[in-house]
Amino acid sequence: MAVFTYSTTNNTGRRRPGFIAWLGLGVAMIALAGPGNAFGQTRAEQSTEDIEGARAPLLTPEETILLERITVTAQRGPNELFNVAQNVTILTGEQLDSRAVRDIDDMVRYLPGLSVDRETSLNNPYGQLGSFSIRGVGGNRVQILVDGARVQEQTIYGSRDFADPFNMKAVEIVRGPSSVLWGADALGGVVSFRTRDPQDLLDGSDKPWAGEIKSAYDSFDGSFRKQFTAAASQGDFQMLASFGHLSAHEPRLRNARADGGIWGCPRPASFGCDKLFDADTYAWNALGKLIWTPEDHEFRLTGEFFRRHTEVDQVWDAFAASSGYASASYPRELDMQRTRLALEHKWTLNTPLLDEIKWQLSYSPQKRDTSGTQTRIFATRTDTYTPVRNYGETFLEADVQLTSRFATGGIAHKLIYGFDGDLTDSSYDGYNIVHRSDTGATTIQTNQGYNFPEVKTRRADFYIQDEMELLDGRLRITPGVRFATYRIDPTGDTGYKPLPGNEPEVTSNTKLIKKLGLIYELDDSYSAYASYGEGFKMPTSQQMFVSASDPFIGGIVLPNPGLKPESVRNYEIGLRGLFDRGSFSAGVFYADYQDFIRGPMNLDPTRPNVWTYDNVEDVKLWGIEIAGEYEFHADWWASAAISYQHGTQRVAGGKKTPFDGAVPLTAVLGLRHFIADWNLEAEVLGTFGAAVTRRASPNAFLPGGYAVFDAYLNWKPRNNLELNAGIQNMFDTRYFRNSLYGYDVTPASAATAGARPLEAQVAPGRTFKLGATLRF
Repeated sequence: MAVFTYSTTNNTGRRRPGFIAWLGLGVAMIALAGPGNAFGQTRAEQSTEDIEGARAPLLTPEETILLERITVTAQRGPNELFNVAQNVTILTGEQLDSRAVRDIDDMVRYLPGLSVDRETSLNNPYGQLGSFSIRGVGGNRVQILVDGARVQEQTIYGSRDFADPFNMKAVEIVRGPSSVLWGADALGGVVSFRTRDPQDLLDGSDKPWAGEIKSAYDSFDGSFRKQFTAAASQGDFQMLASFGHLSAHEPRLRNARADGGIWGCPRPASFGCDKLFDADTYAWNALGKLIWTPEDHEFRLTGEFFRRHTEVDQVWDAFAASSGYASASYPRELDMQRTRLALEHKWTLNTPLLDEIKWQLSYSPQKRDTSGTQTRIFATRTDTYTPVRNYGETFLEADVQLTSRFATGGIAHKLIYGFDGDLTDSSYDGYNIVHRSDTGATTIQTNQGYNFPEVKTRRADFYIQDEMELLDGRLRITPGVRFATYRIDPTGDTGYKPLPGNEPEVTSNTKLIKKLGLIYELDDSYSAYASYGEGFKMPTSQQMFVSASDPFIGGIVLPNPGLKPESVRNYEIGLRGLFDRGSFSAGVFYADYQDFIRGPMNLDPTRPNVWTYDNVEDVKLWGIEIAGEYEFHADWWASAAISYQHGTQRVAGGKKTPFDGAVPLTAVLGLRHFIADWNLEAEVLGTFGAAVTRRASPNAFLPGGYAVFDAYLNWKPRNNLELNAGIQNMFDTRYFRNSLYGYDVTPASAATAGARPLEAQVAPGRTFKLGATLRF
């Protein structure tokens, strides 16, 4: 028996087995399980096809649709993953169900190099998730789509968690810039949610209708989900209706320390730094689809509604004592809504010049509203303080896509081209209502928070991509280009009051974005790929037009309408293998990010209380991504997914420093077994994270290495019934994720230690989950 003694010491001073030791143990576990020398994609990256949730015996080579994964996002149309010169992950609805996926953070748990942040500060006390981070960049730099429609951006203390993966047909994640096909904001990549279709339920049914009831429970936040879906078919018509409900509480941080760990905890003993505020969350989602398929045509009418409401009892205020009052009570509320109405049409012509025309028109109002009522007790009076901060975006989007197939000189062409545009209204409303008991007066304070005007944004882009096949299909060359235009108009808000001399101005810009992909089949099993891609990110309304006195940083924040778009040039090469029993993909990328926007920040030392946003940061990031799965014995699979990132940044022309967004070496190793006689599948997954050793600040907190093991059981006692059970972090390991940054070894102040405790970022301890799906 091998004994591993290598260890690392994290900032808490506790020693734990190091990454190399745990990774060695995981590799040994797989190696001892049986022979095999090739890897393929992890189970989280399997086919979009329904293959009984991958619980059937090994298919014949002709039927191995497991390896014929289909993406519709990477190339704006159905395409096998191995024919795409990018790193794309597909998570099917069956896979999400089999692991009873709780939220978008849980969704990317086994995808190293991807992460989702959770906000735990008093400024945003709802314990909500922020946004995806892909290849070191996140927030608004990742494009999030639902059926091709945009999800709104986040402001400071905001969130982009507007989609529930519990009721999705599939989720596609494209790593690297995708602005040629999907426009602005696809700087770091694309996360594309695809809602369910009637055929997803009707397939395999001998009736013209089908139904499904599913539920799930997760002990991490006590969440309980229920979803009912029904579909029917009549002639050329198909219909689907789905409704879901969620109830949850605040996440449990069972491994966090009440004493605040290395930061200490200035909070009262009754509310230690190991807790989030008591919260009750309720969410609702509804989906309706009507599909009509007359000859050569397909019409789709889709209606979707999502709402999440959270109520928090903020029992402690870090700034009360310094402000001269006692906080008697402070109930707060968060309300997030996303509505979408879309009409789509696809016409299959099959003419010599034009194969297909698709167009989509969608309308999607979205919002994130917060409010609260605090009772502040002063020495001589009692105030009732009600802050309201509302932000919303309303999208009217149009997309026209044409497809032509033809041949020239022995080269087969698949041409995709069209128009992609939208009109977006962005609005922020921040005000306080203050009632004083001594005078009886009620005052409304307008233009509060990070104040900026209502903004109208117009995007109007034209794109074209040519997928060319040469040498009898062994060589694929795919160039593409997009001519992007945008106009941002903040002048229509008559109620907006900027700081004197900083009236908002109209800004507009154009950009030409290019891409080139190359795939060459070396033989029947191996192929090599290379790609070059550009991306850009428009400045947000807040970054360009915020104009306010800032109570948090003690000064004023000025607008900067001259901000340039952020941009990236990405280079990638890789090798893939496709075999009867497995597959693998290994790639290396280099990304050169320019004009990253930072702020609010002080750029003029002679004006220390003046802050603004500016293009001050350049980032260079490279990384390695490997994934694979192999069936080393009948009904036994071993899998691996590995990611490593290394980056540098230069801020405001200063010296180069490490880029904090780069995630160190992380691996997910898995072992899966299907027991045919019982129709039962068991899976064990180990996540191994290397310790962080590089940060821009010498005082930065550096998470240590860790190893976390999860296990799942999926049982199908009947064809129409599926039961799922899982345990995450089964050994209850205490750790900080190696994607965590933005915290120092010592807090800036005692108020910071209480308002934004480091211990609130401790990863979840041991949690349990259950799921069940009944189809009829």
